[in-house]
Amino acid sequence: MRIPFPERVPLNRVAIFAAALFAIQMYQGTAFYFSAGCVAFILIAAFAFNAAGGLTRSSGAYVFFYSLLVVIVGLCYKAYLGEPAESNLLVPKTDIAAYVGSIAAMFGAVLVSRRLSRKSGLMQNLLKESGMYRASIGCIVFGVFGMSFIALLGEGGATLNRAFTQINYLIPLGIIIGVMYEIRHTHGARSVNLPSFLHHFCVHFFGIVSFSKSGMMLPLICWVLPVCALRYRLTSLQAGSCIFALFILFHYLTPYADYGRNFRGEANSISEKVALSARLLEHPNRPAKSTWIPRSATAAVTTTRPRDSGTACNSSPSTTASSISRSRTCLWPVARQSDLSQRDSPCHLANKPDIRLGNNYMHEINGQPLDEGDIDTGISFSATGEAYHWAKWFGIFVVAPLIWLLLFVVLDSLIGDIRTSPWGLLVLALLSHTAPEGMLSGAIAFLTFGVEGVTFCALFATFVAPFFAIAVLGPHRQRILRTISPANQPAHRLQP
Repeated sequence: MRIPFPERVPLNRVAIFAAALFAIQMYQGTAFYFSAGCVAFILIAAFAFNAAGGLTRSSGAYVFFYSLLVVIVGLCYKAYLGEPAESNLLVPKTDIAAYVGSIAAMFGAVLVSRRLSRKSGLMQNLLKESGMYRASIGCIVFGVFGMSFIALLGEGGATLNRAFTQINYLIPLGIIIGVMYEIRHTHGARSVNLPSFLHHFCVHFFGIVSFSKSGMMLPLICWVLPVCALRYRLTSLQAGSCIFALFILFHYLTPYADYGRNFRGEANSISEKVALSARLLEHPNRPAKSTWIPRSATAAVTTTRPRDSGTACNSSPSTTASSISRSRTCLWPVARQSDLSQRDSPCHLANKPDIRLGNNYMHEINGQPLDEGDIDTGISFSATGEAYHWAKWFGIFVVAPLIWLLLFVVLDSLIGDIRTSPWGLLVLALLSHTAPEGMLSGAIAFLTFGVEGVTFCALFATFVAPFFAIAVLGPHRQRILRTISPANQPAHRLQP
């Protein structure tokens, strides 16, 4: 079997899905205006996705992850629970109007960007297949040890390390390059080689001991993306292993990571972290069955709790949703945010941007004063909620589409077809987080640090990484064919 990599969605099937969801919502008591808005959102999102070029372009990837993870998954889960779709939303009319307006504005940004963007990306064919293996090893080596190398520069190295941290995507890029190389080199016979397997294991291990959900999921994501893009055929064993891995990640390791972060202060050294992780993993069902509230959900509903960072897109609008489903939709936080926007708020377009805006918004929603020492008590919001919070309808129909237009033009012109290059798949992975939960300020950050990081990693992988691979693989030896010219041939003895 092959994992689908959608280039476009059939509009007739989308219409059938939207009609079925509308019928279910009406049966469950959802208000007609809200159900009609859901249908409009789904149809416009499908048009925007197809117009952008599907998952072959960066703009299409943004539309895909935004529409699916911000709204559609949440609506489907509400229907599964049998609850009216607008239940628990404080201002449902404003919410659904803001979402329909924002997806229409995004559709307009897609149409304009297609006329302004390059058809082939500037970095689309930068790395040749012959250099992929050494580029993969070099990216992984410098991604792991780069900060130590830079620190040898002394005081200037500390400044460089801070900048390097902002643009260092070398580890995931190295995994992606390695998987792409193996699939192409073996003509689809294999997808993983020994270096990439060892690095997958190391990244997953450090994700477990540091209670990082992104670290635990990163190896699987970096394997799945090139597998889908290159249409790699999975065996039954590989497909079953993927399903089993997803079950372990979401059923056990996600609550384990949320629960374990409350004990971070107890372990500093790597041995202490390993011992703490082993102690918590002895009873993997304890976090899932306990009465603790997930970090993301807690940030939305309470004001007194341990410090945490809240990394998911947070809080389903359902009162009976599980810990996993709570992190699949942004409807509920945006409902609180749009309600807050109806009242006085210190956040407007003229204010200086703050890189921790999610933390500030959460304090505003809870009516808390912002504590300078509390920098990680918050959750993520969608771009729609932040645009409305900034400037209400002017933010939805003017500010947001202009930012999206600039983002789409830059990424599409730089990357081109994301299936053809490792950094295209890297951008796809980054947008899977930025589009649904990066807020509008996340799109702005992607235009600066994101583009700089992807460009740096692409140039590094192509021109610099092969030199760092020498430490692992030795010098690159090419077979040299000696050409023998007649002048160099030994003279033959003349026969008497």
